[in-house]
Amino acid sequence: MTLGAESLDTPVGPLSLVTDEDGVVVACGFADTSAALFASLGLAAAPTAPREQESTALASVRAYFGGELTAIDTVEVRQPGTPLMQETWQRLRAQPAGAPLTYRELSPGAPRAAGRACAINRIGLFVPCHRVHRSDGSLGGYSWGLDVKRWLLDHEG
Repeated sequence: MTLGAESLDTPVGPLSLVTDEDGVVVACGFADTSAALFASLGLAAAPTAPREQESTALASVRAYFGGELTAIDTVEVRQPGTPLMQETWQRLRAQPAGAPLTYRELSPGAPRAAGRACAINRIGLFVPCHRVHRSDGSLGGYSWGLDVKRWLLDHEG
């Protein structure tokens, strides 16, 4: 199966988006190309081809960066993970833009597991782990760098 690859220049750098044949987002992050995206996520490169038409997912990202913060909320996504990770990612998707939370608030019984789920999240913007910070109020880590995390939080605030 060949995946569809797209990219978009954003205010915080290039964003690459990979979708399956049904248009479901399977990888997304701030990287120049799908190959760079897979490498930054620690994944083996998968065969991709440029999409001939802009996907609904990329149109939603464009709208998000244009100020329509809920545009990415209903885009279909898929990534492998344990049931606890899937639950954590679903909670993140339900977290409104502009309302950051702590790892403990995200997963009261398992804040470290919530941190792990954020760390291996393949669908960055759509599963918005940038909205999570440490209980002391500091930002913690972010796969794409703290400058990107700060910008996204400011954009949503």
